[in-house]
Amino acid sequence: MVKRITEWVRGLFSKRSWLVLILVGLIGFLIGALIPLISKPDIAKITINSPITTQSYTDDVLKMLSYAKNEKSIKGVILEIDSPGGTVSLIEQVYYSVLELRKEKPVVTFIGLKALSGGYYIAVASNYIFCQSASVIGNIGARGKLPSSEELKENVIISGPFKETGFSEKRLRINLERFKQDFISAVVIQRGERLKISPEEISKAEVYTGWEALKYGLIDEIGMIDTAIKKVAKLAKVRNYGLVDVSKKLGIQKPFFFIISYSELKPDCYYLYLEKGVK
Repeated sequence: MVKRITEWVRGLFSKRSWLVLILVGLIGFLIGALIPLISKPDIAKITINSPITTQSYTDDVLKMLSYAKNEKSIKGVILEIDSPGGTVSLIEQVYYSVLELRKEKPVVTFIGLKALSGGYYIAVASNYIFCQSASVIGNIGARGKLPSSEELKENVIISGPFKETGFSEKRLRINLERFKQDFISAVVIQRGERLKISPEEISKAEVYTGWEALKYGLIDEIGMIDTAIKKVAKLAKVRNYGLVDVSKKLGIQKPFFFIISYSELKPDCYYLYLEKGVK
């Protein structure tokens, strides 16, 4: 019996080799058809390239972060930041959302032209920070507008001394100091042992170039966005990954602002902005 089976197999390869070729071709075809159906890991790219001063834009950013966190095919996130900062309460929403995302997936920030004040606040929530040598970083602090002097009007009655202004100058200064300390604490905690500059120096709200930021431990590496993406993939332990632009995926339009370049920014745009009336 064994002899007959052996002879049959030999005959199959010698006289009917075309059957083998068909089988091999069929198997190859099936493999080729199945490969595209196999789930491919993705790296998500989320761009923050404007002042964060409206709830509408903040909601768009939060939506992108939530998508990246919940989408199973996404294994890591590259956060591309080019922002001068924004309103305290809105910046904090984004900062804490990045921290939540980071618990699930690695997040690497790439700083383009600038990450000032609130822009840098968001960046420190990530695992690793890249920037260019000519990028500008820092300006860590907060600002608020003093209430205008009240005008006595005979035809206007107010129920309290701060009904018109919202708060006193003293309370504004206390709130500014509190938010400044929160910001500094976030930098110290998130940068940890990598930070080579004291909280006292940070509190001066200076702006640093990329090389200075690297020296002081405010960032981790000088590099371009391609290098930052590779870093995300390494932290996520993935290969042969795709890159998903989340704003395009969700159909989010880039907001329009008159401020379009660093040279056109006024100094008071660099700071976290304390909303009037915040307690």
